[in-house]
Amino acid sequence: MASMFDQYSSALVRETSTAPEPPSQPQSSGYVTVRTKKEIPIFAKQKMNLNLPTGILHLSVQNDWVIILMTNMTIFRLNIKQPERFTEVPIDKYVGGLKPTGLFLDPLGAHVLVTFVPKSPGFSPEVIYLPRTSFKPKFVAKLKEQEITAVGFNYSNNSESSTGPILLGTSKGTIWEADIGVDGGDKLIQQNLRQVFDVGTGGDARPISGIEFHMRQEHRNMHCIILVLTLDRIYTFHETIRQADSKMTFGQLQRVFSSYLNIPEQLNDYEHVISKLNYSRLAFNYEEDFPKSFGCLTEDGINFQEIDPKMDTPQFVVQKELIPYPSQEDGSTAGADGQPQPDNSSYKVKPKWSNTPLSFVLTDFHAILLYTDHVTAISLLNYQVVYEEYFVEQYGKLTNVVKDVRSNVTYVYSNKMIFRYKINNEQRNAWRLYADRQKFDLALQYCNDNPAHRDMVLVKQAQSRFDLGDYLEAARIYSDTQLSFEEVCLRFINGGQNDALMLYLKNRLARLKSQEKMQITMLIVWMVELYLVEISRCAVDSPERERELQKEFDAFMQTAIVIDCMKKNRAVIYDLMASHGDSHNLTALTTIHRDYESVIQQYVNQGRFEDGLAVLRAQSRQELVYKYAPVLMEELPGETISVLIGQGKRLDPVKLIPALLCLDSPKHVSEIVKYLEFCIHSTGCSDAAIHNYLIQLYSEHFRDKLLTFLETQGKDITMISYDAHYALRITLNHKIQDASVFLQCLLEQWVPAVEAALSFDTQLAKLTASQPTDQTLRKKLWLLIAEKEIRGKHENVQEALQILKECDLLRIEDLLPYFSDFQKIDHFKEAICESLKEYNVKIQEQRKDMEDSAKSAERVRAELQTFRNRSVTVGAQEQCAICGVYLLLKPFFIFHCGHKFHGDCLERQIVPQLDAEVVHHLMNLKQQLTVAQQQQLNHSAGVDSVDAVTSSKEHLKAQIEDILASDCLYCGEVMIRTIDKTFIENWEKVDSDWQ
Repeated sequence: MASMFDQYSSALVRETSTAPEPPSQPQSSGYVTVRTKKEIPIFAKQKMNLNLPTGILHLSVQNDWVIILMTNMTIFRLNIKQPERFTEVPIDKYVGGLKPTGLFLDPLGAHVLVTFVPKSPGFSPEVIYLPRTSFKPKFVAKLKEQEITAVGFNYSNNSESSTGPILLGTSKGTIWEADIGVDGGDKLIQQNLRQVFDVGTGGDARPISGIEFHMRQEHRNMHCIILVLTLDRIYTFHETIRQADSKMTFGQLQRVFSSYLNIPEQLNDYEHVISKLNYSRLAFNYEEDFPKSFGCLTEDGINFQEIDPKMDTPQFVVQKELIPYPSQEDGSTAGADGQPQPDNSSYKVKPKWSNTPLSFVLTDFHAILLYTDHVTAISLLNYQVVYEEYFVEQYGKLTNVVKDVRSNVTYVYSNKMIFRYKINNEQRNAWRLYADRQKFDLALQYCNDNPAHRDMVLVKQAQSRFDLGDYLEAARIYSDTQLSFEEVCLRFINGGQNDALMLYLKNRLARLKSQEKMQITMLIVWMVELYLVEISRCAVDSPERERELQKEFDAFMQTAIVIDCMKKNRAVIYDLMASHGDSHNLTALTTIHRDYESVIQQYVNQGRFEDGLAVLRAQSRQELVYKYAPVLMEELPGETISVLIGQGKRLDPVKLIPALLCLDSPKHVSEIVKYLEFCIHSTGCSDAAIHNYLIQLYSEHFRDKLLTFLETQGKDITMISYDAHYALRITLNHKIQDASVFLQCLLEQWVPAVEAALSFDTQLAKLTASQPTDQTLRKKLWLLIAEKEIRGKHENVQEALQILKECDLLRIEDLLPYFSDFQKIDHFKEAICESLKEYNVKIQEQRKDMEDSAKSAERVRAELQTFRNRSVTVGAQEQCAICGVYLLLKPFFIFHCGHKFHGDCLERQIVPQLDAEVVHHLMNLKQQLTVAQQQQLNHSAGVDSVDAVTSSKEHLKAQIEDILASDCLYCGEVMIRTIDKTFIENWEKVDSDWQ
């Protein structure tokens, strides 16, 4: 149970609530903050019950080690983690006549320096060094006569036997570098103790009230900074030291000061501190043993400065500000809720207000101020009091506040008591305070992934950009918030900021989910409306801006989400654009969404046939070509035909015939013929309608091309693609004689063809008459030609008889009927003689052929007789080529090639290769042979019957041998027919045998 004093002290605590006051108007929507339990206070105080025998003079805490100098001149040492194992080191017998002025503990908690000044004449200032492992304090003899007022320890030192290089500040303004420690025998070691700098000028002493130094390694460079505080100045020293390793060596600190020794004082790097206080304090806030910021007490407030973490330039202080002390109105008369309270007689202590604290420490976001009777914590961001606690008189007068750098615990002590303050989540409201100070990046950093806090910061940031006139940036930030959509839109609409509104809508559109169909459609339609309005407005005022908006609009309409929306709401967008009269964007939109039919129809309606044809060329839907080709062909025949030709085989020319039939002007016809020729000659179209139409156009407009076209189709009626009868009818109607003759020949209408050819070209008629293969027909055709020739040249018989030389089928006797009866025989004498000579030659040729035939027949008879007498000698060792058994053991066959086979072996090989019908016939023959043999064995029949059976048997054997031994198995056609068969048919059996 808490003591009565503790209960009374808790009533004197004031801590501001961490929950913000509810705003008068909604700041954001979409997030609701729900508190399930009361937040833990930022500053939690705990009294340490050490039961010290005497009062406290000085206290220092580092690395969980508490060092206390008590009034009985005893040093009390305690480890917080092991409170039962404390030690006490009496020093009263060493410090007679001396008064302690300071207790300094290094960050490791292993090295203690206690400073003394004389209480009476005859003594000099002293410094006592006490390491953690020793119980015997040691005077630092080399520092005798030096009143040490500040110590700068080495934060990189990890040795418990030596302090490493440290800095000591004196009451006279001199700075010393030293390395103090003990050896293995508990003997004091004072290494390299020397004076390195003096901040005093003209003999005026400037007591040093605070000194710190820090080093940071960067590659092979060591950046060192030193801060020295006096009552009226802050000195800063900086030096970059190049070294081989990161280990700090003695003398490096002296090198930092060496570059400042010969500089006049007025040029030294220091800052004046405006203060009339007769004391000063220097406090640092650390992050992993490196200073983030520092501050010093002045009369008007804390001189607060932030340090560049790189420490690589002499200007390592990046920000300075003066943090004012809390006013008296914010002090003792405030209650727990922060409101002024009337004087209450129940308070047994009346606070004695003093605006300037005795001491202070810094945390990341607060400064803890120590007064004689209370502790106050103020925010470093808004300078407001966040915690205040008064101490009853029974606790004693507050002496100092110290901070353990490494455990981040603050200790407040009086001459009687020690209190420990633990800081809990002090950055909890940093996001709000940074946002109030317009430091939005830091505010977002400290939101700690809390969406509600982040949203409120973004709303403030967006409002700030909006107030500054940066509407586009405000729109970008607003789109990341949950602020009411309608509220944001109204802000931009009322401000006439359509560009910012479009950016906001675009960003909000990108954040919508695919299932939010209604919201997506609404935003897209609204944005289209805004774009159309802005484009039409800028078309008059600013053409350059119009082009920029047009590019943005085109890019917007090509996004996937807009394209998907267009598929379902196409009519709405089309109507919207049509209402604005924006034909350009309407056409572009339909093109983007491949609604080519609408685009072409619009162009056709507007009379922009070239544009419509360009769209038709760019798309790939053939049905649109068939639909709009008639209209475009009528207006732009040449360009349309170029498009049709460009489509190549993708189009069906037959479906285009309706677009081509209705045009008959010379310009249109020439283009139609060009396309039809392309279809036939380039794409290989064989459709009869296309060929017939081209023949018709040739007959009507290009007669000279018709015959060439027909000849390229060939003279085989089965290979042509046009209707020959239709073509003949067309040519006859248009009296195209040469083409008519060609077609009649193709249709084998030889007589009409020759008669037609004789009407205009006798030579063509002769060529035509020479084409039939039937000699009778050909002779008939030539007689027609001869009749015309003879009747046309009746006066010149010799010329008429020249036809006999042109056709070898005609004789003089065939032509005589066509001559007049009054012609003289002398005119035919030469022709008759020539005919007789030809007959004589033919008779001699036939006689010779007869003699050659007789001789050939005689030779054949002689060869047959030779074959009848031919024999083959078979040795006893000859083997069958199939089974390898001796040949003479069974009936066998011998072929001219030399192969020899047993009859049964040959039959087994030959039968599988024969056709089914032949095999069936072979089986019948063998059955008949078996029957004949059985009959021969029966002797009941007569001699004539036996002869008949024998003859039948021989005949059957001959037929069977003809089937089986007609050709060699290995050299004949049987082997050739089996060339495509595999050697092995049952692969599975072979695999199993091989395995």
